[in-house]
Amino acid sequence: MVILLERALILIKTRSPSDSELYKKLKAHPKVVETNLIYGPYDIYTLCEDSTTMGIKRTVVDIRNMSGVVSTLTCLISD
Repeated sequence: MVILLERALILIKTRSPSDSELYKKLKAHPKVVETNLIYGPYDIYTLCEDSTTMGIKRTVVDIRNMSGVVSTLTCLISD
């Protein structure tokens, strides 16, 4: 049986200097598959997975509520 997962790339703008603390929190989040610090208009990107789109939405809300997050841009990945 194949289980299809919903995936999203979340670009995160942070309040300096909280990006390294936020990075550690994101790495520990159960729905986050990958996260990295980046340079450019956003400071961190995060790839998350869930079995439903609603689960992705809850993860995005979790991330938006983390201390140090200024804004996010969510891109749902289509296979």
